[in-house]
Parts: sequence; structure tokens; C-alpha cells
Amino acid sequence: MKRLLNILIFILLTTAAVQAKNKTDEAAQSEKQKNETDFITAETLLYRRQTQKALPELVRQCEKGYLRACSLLGFAYYSGRYGVPQDTETGIDWYKKCADKEKNFFCRKELGRIYYRMGDYDNALLSYNAAAQNNDADAQYWLGRLYLDGKGTYANYEQALKWMRKAALARKNPSKDARCALVEMSYFGIGMRKSMKDTKYWMGFCDNPFIQALMSFYGHGVPKDKERAKEIMTTADLKEALADWNDLNGQSRPTVGKKSIRDQLISEDCLKNSKKRPAKIATYAVKIFNPDFYRSFDVHDGYIEKSGIGDQTFEACGTTFYTTIENKRLFLKSLKNKDVIKISRYKNACLVTEITEICDLNLNWQEEKKEDEE
Repeated sequence: MKRLLNILIFILLTTAAVQAKNKTDEAAQSEKQKNETDFITAETLLYRRQTQKALPELVRQCEKGYLRACSLLGFAYYSGRYGVPQDTETGIDWYKKCADKEKNFFCRKELGRIYYRMGDYDNALLSYNAAAQNNDADAQYWLGRLYLDGKGTYANYEQALKWMRKAALARKNPSKDARCALVEMSYFGIGMRKSMKDTKYWMGFCDNPFIQALMSFYGHGVPKDKERAKEIMTTADLKEALADWNDLNGQSRPTVGKKSIRDQLISEDCLKNSKKRPAKIATYAVKIFNPDFYRSFDVHDGYIEKSGIGDQTFEACGTTFYTTIENKRLFLKSLKNKDVIKISRYKNACLVTEITEICDLNLNWQEEKKEDEE
């Protein structure tokens, strides 16, 4: 009898617990639906630029823990959209409220993007790392890019390769930017041995006409065909590469003082919001023309605080350039080999910007010019 009573009590308690849980779940679901309804209403008001009604409601929802409201406030203030006055710091504050509690790390990634654009690479690294650890392919690409460029940390090609591969091979929304980066990394041997097999594999996911042209020009993994290389450059409208055609053919001519067009975009240098970046620091391109390969990389003429590049410098053209240790080694090796080296200064590093050559190294014309002057 006692045993039967215990069983009955257990059943009653279990039933009560299940009912209580169901009520809690129903209440939570009801609260969730209400939050979504309230958010959509406030979101619609914001899109209609009715900020006096929308903003207080979004603030209330964010403070209550509804993270979509925090994210929307962060975007509105950072971008200055929907009639909201642009305020970077306020936008960052709202994104932080979201980032501290979220599980999908969307706001962490947005913070990484903002910090990157501001030139605050230390915080960009921290934010992108948090999102990358949560398997966000876009964040993994940008984390790899920071390691590749030595921003917010010392350049680390092994780490760059690790995160680029993760981003490129992600099951959900793999990063095309990472796949394109791997085309160049495998072709130039950055973080790995040069591999035409890997280059061709990643080319299947990213059509990189410049690498295609170089492969044809030098006969790397494909039949050597300079006319085909020039055809690819012309079709892709690679103005900078075409302007370098004589240099690629070993027929270098003086370029000091001349201007040309850049084919590639360096996005962070195109942005107006660069409070933390000293205005006097300029960006330069170092181009190395070897009979068997072509390489280029960017340097700066002043130390960028917190860039991670440390004190790796080399002297050229009467200027001290700051760069990564790998680029310094490449430059010194090419200088020793007497490869033709051309250094150009950007007005900025944006797409289709003009770049002005400041000096050419290892060119016979310089010696001939001095003889003529004597």
C-alpha cells in the first residue's frame, strides 16, 4: 500500500512539473512573439524615419535583452541611416551590448568590421577572432587577412593559411574572398610551398585573371604563352599590369615621376574614418620583376601604431619603409639578385587610383644617365 502511495505521489509531482514547464514554455514563447512583434513595429517606424517613436522603443527592447534591437541601433548610429545622426562611438556601444550576450556572434563580426575600418586592428583582431571561433566564414577570412597583413598582430602566414582554409572550406556560406586569397597564397608560396596544383584547384572557385596571366606569361603549370597572357590582361582590363608589360618582359624603362592605375583595391585605405591612423603615413607598392616571377607588396613610410609590424624596416629611395619580416627578406633577396624593383606611392590605395613612381632600382638607364651627365 505504501509503495502504491509513493508511486501515486511521484506521478502527481511529475505531472505538476510537466504542467509547470509547459506553462513556462508557453509564457516564454508568448514573450518571444511579443518581442518580435514590438521589434517589427519599431523597425518599421525607424525605416519610415520616425525616430522619436522608434528609438525609445528600440532602446527599451535592447535594455530588456532583445538583441536584434541592439544590433539595429548599432547599425543606425554607426551608418547614420534612417534619420539617425551618425555617431561611431554610440554605434559601437550598442553593438557591444549585443556582442556581450549573443550566441551567433553577428555583432562581434560587425564590431570587427568597424574597428578594422577605424584602423584599430587590435580590437578588430579580438572581435573577428571571437566570431571566427564560432565558425563564421566571413570572420575567419578577415582574421586570416589580419594575420596575413600583420595588422593587430605580427604577420603570421601559418595562422593566415589556417583561417583562410577554414573560411574557404566552410560547409555553410564558404568565403569567396578566402578562396581568392588562397589562389594567390598557393601561387606565390605565402604560408605554404608554391603549388600549381593548389593554385589550379582554388582557381576553380575564384577566377583570378591576374594569376592566370602570370601563369601563362611564365609557363607556371600551363604552356608558356606571352600573347595569351597579354590577351587575358587586356580582356580583364588590368591597366596596371599592362603598364608593367615592358618590365615583365625584362625591357624596363624609367618610370620615375610617371603615373599609372592600380588594379587592386585596398579597402581600409579608402575609408574616411581613420582617426587612429596618423595622417602623414603614406602607402607604397614595391614591385619586383624577376626573369622567373613577379611579386608586389605594400609598405608604409612611417610606423603605424599597433599594426603588429614592429621595427622591420628597410631603406630605399631615401626613405625608411616599415613592413613585415617576410617582405623585408624578399626585398633584400631581390636587391641582392639585382632584380628590377620599382617603388610607387599611392595618392590613396583605392580602386582605379593613380600611383606615382618614386624610384626604380637596378635599372641600367640610371647608370647611363649618370654617364651622360658627366
